[in-house]
Amino acid sequence: MLTDFKTILYFKQIFINKTNLIPLQGLGVIKNFMEAKEQVLDAMKKAGLPLNAGKIVELTGLERKEVDKAMKLLKAEETIVSPKNCFWQPK
Repeated sequence: MLTDFKTILYFKQIFINKTNLIPLQGLGVIKNFMEAKEQVLDAMKKAGLPLNAGKIVELTGLERKEVDKAMKLLKAEETIVSPKNCFWQPK
């Protein structure tokens, strides 16, 4: 699961994306974050239409902060695109 996650430099302590460094506390956080990322992407695919973060929170039951982080990463990976302001869909 982590092999396709290109933005992790040292997966036990540091998460790196294109804009900043976010310190993490061990592998459990990475695993949970990866699951959140997958849940967000799955929710977008199942919906079949562009969603904003608030709607993704409702659909997934994740916290807003987790959804925002997952979407930030998906945007950096260019996995999701924005057809209109503040709404996102899978590429």
